[in-house]
Amino acid sequence: MLRWLYCPSSQAVGFAARNTLASLIALAAALWMELDSPQWAVATVWSVAQVRRGESMSKARWRIVGTMVGAIAAVMFIAAFPQQAWLFFPAVAAWIGLCSFLATFSVNFRSYAFVLAGYTCSIIAVAAASQPDNVFFIAVSRATYIVLGVVCEAAMALLFAHNLASRARATMLTRVEDVLHRLASLLREIILHDRDTLAHAGEFSDMMVSVHHGIEFPAIEMGHHSHAGDHARAVFADISIMVTRLVGLSGSTERAELSRDPLLIETRGRLLELCDRLVSCRLQQDMLETLLGHVLHLRAVFEDRARHETDEARRITHGVLDAAMTDLATAIGHCQAIFAPPPHDRFRFRLPGHRDLRLAFHNGLRGAIAILAAGLIYEMTAWPGGMGFIAITTLVCGLFATREKPVVGTVRFLSGAIWSAVAAGCLDLWIVPYLSDYEELAFVLGIFLFVGGLAKYNPGTAGAAAAYGLLMPNLLMPGNQLRVDEVTFLNTALHTVLAVGLSVLVFRLVLPFDARNERGRYMAHIRTELRGLCIMPLPPSPGRWIGTSVDRIGRLVRHAAQAGDPAATGDIRQTLLLSAVGLNILLLRQLKRERHHEASRTLTLLMRALARYRPVSRRGIALVAVARRRVVGMLRQEPDDMWLLRILGCLDGIGRTAATCLAQGGAVRK
Repeated sequence: MLRWLYCPSSQAVGFAARNTLASLIALAAALWMELDSPQWAVATVWSVAQVRRGESMSKARWRIVGTMVGAIAAVMFIAAFPQQAWLFFPAVAAWIGLCSFLATFSVNFRSYAFVLAGYTCSIIAVAAASQPDNVFFIAVSRATYIVLGVVCEAAMALLFAHNLASRARATMLTRVEDVLHRLASLLREIILHDRDTLAHAGEFSDMMVSVHHGIEFPAIEMGHHSHAGDHARAVFADISIMVTRLVGLSGSTERAELSRDPLLIETRGRLLELCDRLVSCRLQQDMLETLLGHVLHLRAVFEDRARHETDEARRITHGVLDAAMTDLATAIGHCQAIFAPPPHDRFRFRLPGHRDLRLAFHNGLRGAIAILAAGLIYEMTAWPGGMGFIAITTLVCGLFATREKPVVGTVRFLSGAIWSAVAAGCLDLWIVPYLSDYEELAFVLGIFLFVGGLAKYNPGTAGAAAAYGLLMPNLLMPGNQLRVDEVTFLNTALHTVLAVGLSVLVFRLVLPFDARNERGRYMAHIRTELRGLCIMPLPPSPGRWIGTSVDRIGRLVRHAAQAGDPAATGDIRQTLLLSAVGLNILLLRQLKRERHHEASRTLTLLMRALARYRPVSRRGIALVAVARRRVVGMLRQEPDDMWLLRILGCLDGIGRTAATCLAQGGAVRK
């Protein structure tokens, strides 16, 4: 378990050494500038420091933005509620709740900027509560620490960064290749009718969410002139749409009579050959061109069969496969743009995620309750360390308010806070009193910071190390004319550890996370959304719907893994099937807008009926079957009309996936 300490990797040593040196430089600069709280410059370095350079750059940028917004809010609250504790603390709590609410709708470090604006406001306002006339200077001082720490970390990182853009491109290519390889495995399972296909499709969605969020950082390292990150996100969107199409198709190919069809057996062989090509694919110009040529050939074959076959089931199956190959060909085109960007490339693409108003409200409410509880304790006890207790409580609640399972994160943070108190106690009480100049302090403090850097690089101890790097300098409180005595240290350590403990209790007791209830709420929400998709005036695009659905499925998979709940597999399957229903509804609405035809009137009536009776219900399936029979009659009169064939494919997708949902017992029967 301590291998990260006594046998670290060279990358871990480089990460720890780089950030330790940046921290010591930031501390020296803060002492030279005679700032009143130089420890915050050190804490900023460790807060911004990330394993990947792109993550550090993004976090540094958003940390500065969040600090500035929080400082402005603190000045406003102090000006609005001077010496009015029963108005001041509720106002700060409401601000923390609002920031946590808004942070829930963002990802990566944009979310961090919102929570930082919340707890920065609290830290500055609490520090200025006893001296409101100095709030502006305290806010400027706080902003100075942040900028100083960010600049030192960035400057030191640049010295250690070599071939940053080329390594970032290699990282992005590797991640996209991994997606293609996983697609090959999932496609093979769909073709061979594997029993666990839907569960593996859920895991694939979780991987897609993880890669999509992580692709932002190599894109930052490559520079703003490159649009490789946008092309990579477009690859993920097209592949997700393709997988959802095939999930909707898989129900029909499982039937025994179709499985024995010679033409479908030959089609299956072609698709398995495609899987083999995807497994061995590398993002190289010649391999991508060969793969794209093969996919375009398959699309032409499937389109020809959909157009000229006489059997209705064959035509529909090959029509859906034709659309799937179109999605894959578009994705490969974006892969080529990553490898060899076109001239004057201005492509932009964002894959949206799920926005949960109820979760955002819960996150905001938890943070607000924590601050109100801390303020009430301070007012009732008149604790001299109460203001620091409130500030640390705000910091911890802000950091973990938007986590999917904040209890786990805060428990690890508590262990890191305890270790930071132990380390700072050793320095404050036994070592620092015997040091006479900065060089000696830097040498001793550097050892403690280096150990924290090794722990932060190790994934198993990163959560506790984050607390260690953030809180240990605050407990140490270095200064030019300051020496921390035993009473001051013990009081500071006590309110720091108790503040983290209060945060743990709040996240455990106030609206605690329950994976099973969360899944049930997601399912009900998606079924309600399906009814809205049928009639809303401006429906989302298929890409936007799939982006939101993939994000939801990824969350369900993570919740199940964290809770160790094997019963979640059924709900993940249900969510994936409902996503396929939604995709086909949106595709039908797109087709309806393309032409004025008798079938358009049929689809209009169907959408209105499904909005009333629910798409995933027995009556909804019956309505789809009625509409299908009408479209089949039109297709027999116009057998060459591919538009009608695509409508049939979407209707079959809705009917099959809805029937599978009902068979699994996850939908409400009408």
